[in-house]
Amino acid sequence: MRGRTSGPNPLGPLIAGIIVTAIISGRSGLREFFGRIVRWRVGAKWYALTFATPILICLVAVGFVPLFSSGSPVSGPSVAKFRELPERFLFILLFVGLGEEPGWRGFALPQLQIKRSPLVASLILAPIWALWHLPLMGNEFPFPIVAPFVLSVFGGTLMLTWIFNRTNGSVLMTMLFHATLNTIGAKLIFPLFSGGMLITLWWIYAVTWLGAGFCALFFGTEEKRDAQ
Repeated sequence: MRGRTSGPNPLGPLIAGIIVTAIISGRSGLREFFGRIVRWRVGAKWYALTFATPILICLVAVGFVPLFSSGSPVSGPSVAKFRELPERFLFILLFVGLGEEPGWRGFALPQLQIKRSPLVASLILAPIWALWHLPLMGNEFPFPIVAPFVLSVFGGTLMLTWIFNRTNGSVLMTMLFHATLNTIGAKLIFPLFSGGMLITLWWIYAVTWLGAGFCALFFGTEEKRDAQ
């Protein structure tokens, strides 16, 4: 399978989550930890939202770029790029999704939510998740897009908290979401832009994610309370 990773070891949060869970909660905690990773009975609605939301956010961001920046994309996506998407998705799912999400959403988020609201827990987790990407700053993320990238991490964290909580703690859904976002955004959409247009795209993308994340977490939580 072709693919590569750079920066921190993508399996780091997974390994850390396993070790710390074993120390804190023992075998029962590990059963719950691994159970979240394979929790797939969440309903078709959540699969649709998990796959469609990242794609929609990317398309919305691209659609607004011409309003704030002149020029045109470097090129359109080739047929070969689309053919590579399933392979890229699987690679990202098994290394980045599986490597990160059990640590962030499988361990850290439930611990943070014991005494905190989903919003506060997310605002604590987001900068930690952003710092995890520090070795990529100036490399995969050129300095002009570092700020919008960090902002998008906050928005993505809010969205993933909402999905995790509404799917009974399914880490699998956050893994699929993460893999879809990286596959469509990083591997398909963003390489089509460069220069000022790329920076503009990142800012629109970040603000869109932040707004979507706050709306999902706030209104989604209210919806759940009304149904109870």
